[in-house]
Amino acid sequence: MQRIFCLSVLFGTLLSAYSAVQQEDHAPYLAYLRSHFNPCVGVLIRENWVLAPAHCYLPNLKVMLGNFKIRVRDGTEQIISPINIIRYWNYSDSYPQDDLMLIKLSKPANFSHKVQPLDLATSNVRPGTICLLSGLDWSQDNNGRHPDLRQNLEAPVMSDKECQKTEQGKSHRNSLCVKFVKVFSRIFGEVAVATVVCKNKLQGIEVGHFMGGDVGIYTNVYKYISWIDSVTKKQ
Repeated sequence: MQRIFCLSVLFGTLLSAYSAVQQEDHAPYLAYLRSHFNPCVGVLIRENWVLAPAHCYLPNLKVMLGNFKIRVRDGTEQIISPINIIRYWNYSDSYPQDDLMLIKLSKPANFSHKVQPLDLATSNVRPGTICLLSGLDWSQDNNGRHPDLRQNLEAPVMSDKECQKTEQGKSHRNSLCVKFVKVFSRIFGEVAVATVVCKNKLQGIEVGHFMGGDVGIYTNVYKYISWIDSVTKKQ
């Protein structure tokens, strides 16, 4: 199983500058992309559309929504097959910032308190804005292959200039960069922090092979709104 990244520990004045909070939360927009390969996470943006990283284009893909806990069933569990997967036309290893794809579901998702779409960004986010990072992890009693726990972390968005001074950011122009603080011993241990949600809107989604140290690189969703709209309206 691929281990995506480890978050670094920062001390002193940096901790007082902003808050980093780990909490288990519904994050009802998260979709688990289950396959025979590495775990991936997408975001439900319409009743029948999921936005995900293009590197999650995996064989035998199933989209899981709702409750992910195998031992506790609450009726919100949904497993839906895709009928179409469209990767962004310019995505390649040379253009990691274009790591984006749309998954059309074979049937609409049933909304509930654990299954809800997330609105897309309507503008670029200002550096320093504290945003919510959501991802999936393994609960303590889960020794299985698939994650079952949604977790959130608060962290600030970095400026482009600040990001490109880092080892991770210097090769990712026009992306969204986020600064991490590790305050818990185990957070997002297996699946990458998949989404950046700012003011209740999807601002960023993970880029493949992008994390290390204390910086996360994300596709800036706002720059792809016209493409997302054109694809979802045509299909």
